[in-house]
Amino acid sequence: MIPWKRINWTNTLFLIITPIVGVVGTVWLAVHGEMHSKTWILALIYTLATGLAITAGYHRLFSHRTYKTTWFFRIFWLLLGAVAFEGSAIEWSTDHRNHHLYVDTDRDPYNINQSFFHAHIGWLLTLDTSKRDFSNVEDLFADPLVKWQHHLFVPIAILLGFVVPMMIASRWGDMWGGLIIVGALRTAINHHLTFCINSVCHVFGKRTYTDQQTARDNWVTALFTYGEGMHNFHHQFPLDYRNGIRFFHFDPSKWLIKALSWFGLTYDLKRVTQARIMRFRLQMEQKRLLEQAKKKNPTESALENLKERVDAIRLKIMDILANIETLEKEFREKQSNAGKHLNDKGWLRTYRQHLKAARHDLASHMMMWRVLMKQSPAPSGYV
Repeated sequence: MIPWKRINWTNTLFLIITPIVGVVGTVWLAVHGEMHSKTWILALIYTLATGLAITAGYHRLFSHRTYKTTWFFRIFWLLLGAVAFEGSAIEWSTDHRNHHLYVDTDRDPYNINQSFFHAHIGWLLTLDTSKRDFSNVEDLFADPLVKWQHHLFVPIAILLGFVVPMMIASRWGDMWGGLIIVGALRTAINHHLTFCINSVCHVFGKRTYTDQQTARDNWVTALFTYGEGMHNFHHQFPLDYRNGIRFFHFDPSKWLIKALSWFGLTYDLKRVTQARIMRFRLQMEQKRLLEQAKKKNPTESALENLKERVDAIRLKIMDILANIETLEKEFREKQSNAGKHLNDKGWLRTYRQHLKAARHDLASHMMMWRVLMKQSPAPSGYV
């Protein structure tokens, strides 16, 4: 039970009234036959745009600085981010940076260990904004655009989040639909999709890269949070602009950031090396294999033999990855040197042969690794 004195009434009333107005109002419109397809299309556009503004803007750009972008897109993300009604970019970022710094502790704003409800929405109901310490976002205060949005967050959010949708929808005679569906219902949906990252992704899914904190990779959540579901990866590598690193990982935020880079609209995209990612992944898989092996009560020598076999393959894989990265680094250096070395067909032929051989070696050892991992009866990745 939340003590009355601790309740943040502004947040609480907004988080209660908005979904009620959205759901009840939408039902009322449906009963009276005043549903317009154009309004639903506008609501979908608003939902996608504001959702991406939180993930690609508030989260990956402002909170983690995983890439840089032009002043136009900084304003674009700031305006649309305000429409999500999740606070200013500065407020959002200070809470999120504290979440990463103090994850799963009492200083974590949305600490999952306090309860699923607390991590999902409860922390907002008791948020004491007067105690926020903005010392961890001084870099954002130094940005005049971000500072401007912080001071004008409320009027920007109300104007773009409620007034503008009403004005647009009124063009086809659906002002109330603009308020209720595009404004209230869309806001409530976006809220709870975002909140699932703090709750669902800290309870359900895979701990693929580390088990030192509760964040988990959950591909289902990724479908509804614009790619934010690969949360264990994100907590282990927060400075990577990606959440989903495999080609089949659903991560629209990553795709958008990368696509914009082709036109020079985003740049300095930060990525963790494949070798570093693989090192953490293999360590976790090895840990699970050995834990499952111990449950079978093997002899000490058998367990030690298994550990030696696993260590040998893991270290070999890391050596191969290091070799691949060295080859690729040499290629980039020669490529940047006015391209003159790239005309050396002999060098290019040797480089391609060595790279092909290294990748073939990597594939062979990864197959050996997967065969070894199948000795574990536990579902891969789950703890």
